[in-house]
Amino acid sequence: MHCVFSYDLRVEAGQRRQELEDQIISNLQQFTPYVRRLTTYYIIHLKNQTEWDSLFRRLSDISRSIPEPFYFILSPLMEGGRYNGFLPRGEWDEINRITDMTD
Repeated sequence: MHCVFSYDLRVEAGQRRQELEDQIISNLQQFTPYVRRLTTYYIIHLKNQTEWDSLFRRLSDISRSIPEPFYFILSPLMEGGRYNGFLPRGEWDEINRITDMTD
């Protein structure tokens, strides 16, 4: 199973933005594998609804704990399926591996 996570962090480029993005990524690293193919667009492998709930809670906690606007979308948990779009040829392999994973 997997979900899609995308965000908008309204902070200028620089040290503060990097600190916040590091915080976001450190929460994603609890759930592997995941892949980032666009600037703030991630496909994340999750084992079950409990992991999805945990990820949603962690991201919500970040959003509430910082003064800067951090907005995000976390898709419902999905099983299977294929993504379509335009990416360099080799970048589809990891996406397909994540969407094909079963637990």
